[in-house]
Amino acid sequence: AAVEDNPDRPGVGRELEAAEATLGRAIRDFEGRPGAGRWGVPGGREEISMLYSERARARVMQNDLANGKRPEKAAEAVKDYDVVVRIMEDDVYNVNPGKKMYSEYPDALVRRGLAKEELKDWEGAVSDYTLAITLWRPPPGTPDKALRGNVSPQEGDGLGVNPLVLNFRGNALSQLGKFREALVDYKEAVAIFLADGEGREASLSQANVALALYGDGRTDEALSTMQAVTRRDPGVTDMHVALAAVYWSLGQVGKAENEWQFACEKINTGCQPYKDLTWVTEIRRWPLNLADALQAFLLKKAVA
Repeated sequence: AAVEDNPDRPGVGRELEAAEATLGRAIRDFEGRPGAGRWGVPGGREEISMLYSERARARVMQNDLANGKRPEKAAEAVKDYDVVVRIMEDDVYNVNPGKKMYSEYPDALVRRGLAKEELKDWEGAVSDYTLAITLWRPPPGTPDKALRGNVSPQEGDGLGVNPLVLNFRGNALSQLGKFREALVDYKEAVAIFLADGEGREASLSQANVALALYGDGRTDEALSTMQAVTRRDPGVTDMHVALAAVYWSLGQVGKAENEWQFACEKINTGCQPYKDLTWVTEIRRWPLNLADALQAFLLKKAVA
């Protein structure tokens, strides 16, 4: 937890490597014990699953700390999450078929999906997010009910869909160029956040709607959505920068300059990250056509 609270402090990398090694030794120790294959006992399958999950997190964080330059750590994390998922599926579907679904299972799927994203395995990430989302919701027209271990995941358990994961899946779908499918997820996320009174999160999800619309070539709809976000929540830097790029591409130079100035000077987060097109496309994950429009704006602005 201390590492996650302050990942930039000196020595974090060494701490993560030490944690990975310690967890590896613990896994080997636990798996060598007589009760390693049993459930509901100290040192049993549940605890082994937790150790694999924690090691996966340490590995992902090492790649994150290196700004994605240690993909082998993300790949190792995916393998750890594979073990976690197998253990949980064995528990729910084979060993304890009457057991209610628990939130740790879809959570493990989401974490594996995020690790796959670090490897640019977008299809794999979508698959994991989709299963998690399916497990969270009941089928249409049926009441919330617990998912029993002897039924298919398609029957759902009604734990409640996490709107952040809808955004995750939308982002992965967008990377595959499936903008229309992504729009469905983003719009559902907006609706959930609004229902929960999470205005800023709703605005950020609506910003994703605007990006997907632009990626899909629906410029007018994207423009009006960007404008709506900035009216409702002027602090969303992303949309001011996007508007600057779009206005510039439409020849509306004054409006473009105004939006850029607002993003740079009127919002605490500022516009500096958007001057790095690699960050825009790989971290923020703008569609390439909008990133190209931003690049044109930045280049012509620099010349001017």
